[in-house]
Amino acid sequence: MLKELKVIRDPKMLLFLVVSPLLTMLILGTALTNAFDGSLTVEEINVLYRNNSTSSEFSKYWDDFTGQMRQAGIKLEKADEKSDGKMELKNNHYAGYVEISDSGLKFYSSSQSLIESDIAKSVLITFADRYRLAAEVAGADSEQADAIMIGGGTESYVVEESLNTTRKPGSMDYFAIAITTMIILYSALTAAQLIDGERKRNTAVRLLASPVTKIEIFAGKLAGLVVLNLILTIVVVLISKYMFNAYWGENLGLVFLTLFTEIIFAVSMGLGFSYIIKGDASGTVVMIIIQLAAFLGGSYFPVEKATGIMATLSSLSPLQWSNAALLEMIYADSLSAAVSAMLLNIGFAVVLLGIALTMMRRKEGL
Repeated sequence: MLKELKVIRDPKMLLFLVVSPLLTMLILGTALTNAFDGSLTVEEINVLYRNNSTSSEFSKYWDDFTGQMRQAGIKLEKADEKSDGKMELKNNHYAGYVEISDSGLKFYSSSQSLIESDIAKSVLITFADRYRLAAEVAGADSEQADAIMIGGGTESYVVEESLNTTRKPGSMDYFAIAITTMIILYSALTAAQLIDGERKRNTAVRLLASPVTKIEIFAGKLAGLVVLNLILTIVVVLISKYMFNAYWGENLGLVFLTLFTEIIFAVSMGLGFSYIIKGDASGTVVMIIIQLAAFLGGSYFPVEKATGIMATLSSLSPLQWSNAALLEMIYADSLSAAVSAMLLNIGFAVVLLGIALTMMRRKEGL
């Protein structure tokens, strides 16, 4: 493990793993500032709904609401009996899908039209709050209840104030995350040569002749590479935070934990492919995977608005699920997204390491 950590003395390694990502962040974060200035145009928002409510009073209010929303640019379209609302949403035909029952509204957000989906969600929450308020008032004053639902008379009951607008990532904020996760994935290249390098230097025989087991050699080299990349990642994050003013949120601990699981995944991917594919071909395959993952995962440009086959391919990129999780955790305080990304990283790492260990035990030498 210590032997692997000593690689940090190599200036080429430091140049690639520290200077290179920081320089890329600076270039992209500065050049694409206008693409993240926060101004955008939202076209008509289409939301599909299925009304299974048995309340005629609710249906009346809902019909009035859909008419008001159409004038505001939000089209609420009723689903027919044959259509699958969730599948329509998955195919990005709508910004959201609403299921209405006597117990309430259930809203499904689109992961491909985040802004439109958030707008629709906010409007529906407002409607649900008004309906609950009207239901409470209806027993004493039905006219006042009607006034609440059509938008009048709410001022005396509900006052909403926003202390701070929701923070959005700027160009430097976005690329600080995207480039950091991308450079972590590049550690798979080093991992792919971790054992093969010992064979090429003819030191594998010497290692096997020493009083240690294959598992100890494997674990030591693995731990050394993981710790090395974790140290360099922490350096990159802290420099981007304090020198470039990139926003990493208020909980750096969870950010580093998410990045740590990606490091484990990247190293495991490199080791796994080094045993599955022999020789230099493993490095070539890993490089192709990294490039595809970076292109589809948003390392060079945001991909959250991708549709069709591009959206499907993007969802398969390990960088996409890591980037999306970090953005949601930092800007929306969503821990569930971070947990999902960490579980995916660890799950794939376990599979790849299991393959590498199994193949290592079956063969002679390392």
